[in-house]
Amino acid sequence: MYYIDGSKMTTRKDAWEEIKRAIEAPGYMGSNLDALNDILGETRGDIVLTHACRMLNSLGRYGCSILEVLFAAARSNKYLSFSLGHKPED
Repeated sequence: MYYIDGSKMTTRKDAWEEIKRAIEAPGYMGSNLDALNDILGETRGDIVLTHACRMLNSLGRYGCSILEVLFAAARSNKYLSFSLGHKPED
């Protein structure tokens, strides 16, 4: 299970750092939507974005583009799921 914390995505730079951390991306992954799409095509598991509203408030249209890539990747990769939600308390 991969949890992306939208509250940490206040700038584009912060967004890419959080996404890469959360999905355990390889070091060579670029910081753009095409790179995210490519990596998600090879990813297996469940991705949950928490605090999506905070991300959208901070990033606006770019945040919507990130969501579009995440949802599209889950539709095209049968080993990947994506949802909006929360992280269970430990």
